[in-house]
Amino acid sequence: MSTVPEQHDSRHPTFKQYVTIAIILFAITIVEFLIILPTDWRGQGWTIAPLVILSGLKFAIVIMFYMHLKFDAPMFTVVFLAGLALSFAVGVAVIGLFDVFTPSPRAYAAERAQPYEGYHPPEDKPASVATAPAVAPTVAAPSGSQELPPTVAAVIQTGSGSAGGGDAEAGAAVFTGKGQCFTCHTLEGVEGASGILGPPLDGIGTAGATRKAGLSAEAYILESINDPDVFIVEGCMTGANTPCAPGVMAPIVGAAGLTDGDIADVVAFLLTKQ
Repeated sequence: MSTVPEQHDSRHPTFKQYVTIAIILFAITIVEFLIILPTDWRGQGWTIAPLVILSGLKFAIVIMFYMHLKFDAPMFTVVFLAGLALSFAVGVAVIGLFDVFTPSPRAYAAERAQPYEGYHPPEDKPASVATAPAVAPTVAAPSGSQELPPTVAAVIQTGSGSAGGGDAEAGAAVFTGKGQCFTCHTLEGVEGASGILGPPLDGIGTAGATRKAGLSAEAYILESINDPDVFIVEGCMTGANTPCAPGVMAPIVGAAGLTDGDIADVVAFLLTKQ
């Protein structure tokens, strides 16, 4: 019985071929660089075709020689190209599915979009001018930061009373519907309330009375909705376990277009969460 191992008949590029291939790839890269180097050429449509062709040429050289497809059985080339074509098709399908080719901003973002006018470095400040320290997210902001409806202001000022005797059932609908509160807050018993931008609201109907001295639970919840940045509880954490920050809730509430009646209903609903 023969003990000579079976020889694998497979060819590979020689050292000279590898050097030649490296020089060719380097030359193609230099040409690509020269195409994108001039500032006036950048972003021009006519540069896309040569760049795509040169990139495809480099790709073909790499898979033929460095991956040895040129020297292996044709089946390996077919398998590789078939997988490549499948992944490309899936990528295009996913991009098309999410409308990336023709993106359109949400109405809220479109209304507040600012045109980009280029980057302008900040001017050097005199050494004597000190930069104002950032406000910590857990420090209470000064009161009166926003003009409130008279009924709301009265409730907050006295710490008690009612801003309209809202309906809890209607408030639940606003919480999960028009107000979309559940997208930012977690609340037990509300399906889909798994937001991470705001703090959890479990037990707010009871805890609200302990948050700010002199305010009842209703007055505290009213103030938190109408003027959320006026007071942030020390140690407040969001559903993502990050510090509560000012400037997040006010624009969202404003965009929701809640009426005084909607807010009164939401307050009545949250007061039931003992």
